[in-house]
Amino acid sequence: MSVIFSAAGAVMDWENTAHSVDDWIALAQRHRNGARALKKDKQFSLVWDHTGFAVECYLKAAIMQQKGWNRWPDSGERKDLWVHETWGLLKELGVTPEGLGRHPIRFRLKTILDWRRRHGYNPSSMPEKYAEQIYRDAFSSEGVVEWIVKTFHLPC
Repeated sequence: MSVIFSAAGAVMDWENTAHSVDDWIALAQRHRNGARALKKDKQFSLVWDHTGFAVECYLKAAIMQQKGWNRWPDSGERKDLWVHETWGLLKELGVTPEGLGRHPIRFRLKTILDWRRRHGYNPSSMPEKYAEQIYRDAFSSEGVVEWIVKTFHLPC
């Protein structure tokens, strides 16, 4: 276990990860709230990052729900799930471009699929229009998150 001790004496286990549908949803909501707050503060690169992480967490919750798992698999069991790759997670759920056909969500997914974890390491500022688009495509009432929640029957 890799731990960090803070000046206040708190211990943080950096090896720990979400282990349940509820854990993944809580993480997703944390990132969604972060994206909302950062949007108000015009921190567009961070809006992009937090929105992508929120969608990733909702997808991981959906995988657990669909598979009926009672814990998230260790990286040694399913290394393919220990990724920040939305397309791979969608494939695990059985979602394909062909299967979506002309479903309206397909067009909203395009922006989400453009998100990459490595974008967070880019020192350049994210243009506002891209942050606004990923935020809207993820969190609007017709967005990707609502589609994930309804399609995969998440308890949120």
